[in-house]
Amino acid sequence: MIEHIVAIFAIWAILLYIVKKKGKKYGLEIAGPLLMWKTEKGKKFIDRIAKRNVWQWYGNAAIVISIIAMILTTALIIWNLSISFRIPPQAAPSPRLILGIPGINPIIPIGYGVIALAVAIIVHEFSHGILARYGRVKVKSLGLLFLIVPVGAFVEPDEDELKRVSRVKRSRVFAAGPASNIILALICLMLLAFIFSPLITPKVDGAIVGYDAYGIDRWSVIANVEGMEVKSVQDFVNFINSTEAGKFYNITLWKDNSLIDKKILNGIYVLDVVKGSPAEEKIRKGDIIYEINGKAVKSSKDFLKIMNETVAGQEITISYYRNTSFYNTSVILADRYDFTGTDKGKGFLGIEAAGLQDMLLDTQYFQKLYNPFKGNFLGYLALPFRGLSSMPADLQHIYTPSPTFWMMYSLIYWIFWLNFAVGTFNALPSLPLDGGYIFRDGISYIISKFGVKKREKMEKISSYITNAVSVAIFLCIFSIILVPRLRLLISF
Repeated sequence: MIEHIVAIFAIWAILLYIVKKKGKKYGLEIAGPLLMWKTEKGKKFIDRIAKRNVWQWYGNAAIVISIIAMILTTALIIWNLSISFRIPPQAAPSPRLILGIPGINPIIPIGYGVIALAVAIIVHEFSHGILARYGRVKVKSLGLLFLIVPVGAFVEPDEDELKRVSRVKRSRVFAAGPASNIILALICLMLLAFIFSPLITPKVDGAIVGYDAYGIDRWSVIANVEGMEVKSVQDFVNFINSTEAGKFYNITLWKDNSLIDKKILNGIYVLDVVKGSPAEEKIRKGDIIYEINGKAVKSSKDFLKIMNETVAGQEITISYYRNTSFYNTSVILADRYDFTGTDKGKGFLGIEAAGLQDMLLDTQYFQKLYNPFKGNFLGYLALPFRGLSSMPADLQHIYTPSPTFWMMYSLIYWIFWLNFAVGTFNALPSLPLDGGYIFRDGISYIISKFGVKKREKMEKISSYITNAVSVAIFLCIFSIILVPRLRLLISF
């Protein structure tokens, strides 16, 4: 696989070299790793569209949308920066997440990502071109950008003419790109919320198992427990609360339109064991713990309550089930602070464990998750970080829509996601982003109201302020990635 990727990029590098030598007469140029094709075709089309007076109102609305996006996105970056001083280093975002390029950014799929990014860039650049022509600014050329495959388009206004027009006309041009991306993202959001999401209905009521545990495959649905119908997670929790720890109970699972019977031990399932912890030599992943120091353990809440009552150096007894047999063992606890950096003196066993009820989701959960207006909007934006930007194939069997439906849903979701990302990022008050130019013109306007009339002085002051803010914004973005790692190095 790596050899194929290296070969593709080697061929691409050779092609770029040939273009550099002979491509100019064909309108081909290179910009870093990108191949640029410039043409004057399409200028008349933009001219025809730009003649309509509606673009003045659109441009004014675009300025408002871009300023709102500028404020909210800047606030979000500052909030994330504050979090970076508290999150553990292993939770720090990868540097690859900064780049919104499919295949490089690990959360953006290549197929949907390439199409969605191309749509975002075309909408962005053509919006600049239309508002430029409406403001009587010449468009020098149009073109396509290639990185092996087409990744976008561009419209090149005459920069000298753009500098000479009024602040408002110039701001309309710059605001049109990010605002159009945001507007398209909102249109996609409406389609997802009101057309697609209502069609996501479960084939069966019950509780979805979210982990591979207890010998149960992930995304199975618990439909019945000891002859009692399970319609929700709460039904299952009520049963577990009335059942003794360390005892078996029977459940019926629904998976791929088939019913499967299982016998489960009531206790917490060990999902992971911390390396170097006291549990490492005694407990294994897959064990079911049902008693600690004589106290019943049926859920993660029970486990945490017991552990919070222990101290470092204390010996505890653990009763557990492994491979059809029951065992008892004793463990001397470590200091929690040595592993987590918190709660000095508290006992630490070193396992991640949960009861089956802690792993369950209602079948209605994913109906809400995939509807942007029925849950948390930031959570909806974060679906790619959870690997849920498209419903996993093993989960789709629970719901009525077909695989074709999910392909369409995923494509529209990624058009929404990348347009929203491109729009809000470009609205930041940082040069050379569109928001940086809007911000600079805004600062220039404010300065003019304080009695500064000389154009050169206004431009000089506004440029200084904009450059300072630009540096601050990019430092904040990189600090979100670097601060947790630096904290690990200098231990604060």
